[in-house]
Amino acid sequence: MVYGQGAVVIAEDPFGNNPKRPYLIVSNDRTPFHGQEYIAVVITTTDRTEAVTLTADRFEKGRLPRTSHVSPWSILTLKDWMITKQPAKVTSATVDEVRKRMGVYLQTE
Repeated sequence: MVYGQGAVVIAEDPFGNNPKRPYLIVSNDRTPFHGQEYIAVVITTTDRTEAVTLTADRFEKGRLPRTSHVSPWSILTLKDWMITKQPAKVTSATVDEVRKRMGVYLQTE
């Protein structure tokens, strides 16, 4: 299955202590190897000031079982085989906000 921008997916956690966790796909179909690899950001239940909280109005479809927050500074590449399911999709406005916040961390000084 190919996952689009804004998909909330459950995948392996290559760096943490949890076997699986949610991520937000921020890449689009213009990304090299789309369908095989995705640029994603971590979703966590830890509320941080810099995070984007996923309130009910931020979901286009589906939801997560607990109040969750997107960490725009925690970026990684997910391989398609790491993803087990897609429980939700966020709105394009939510993706735009996350991308803007990511840009702050990627700008040169």
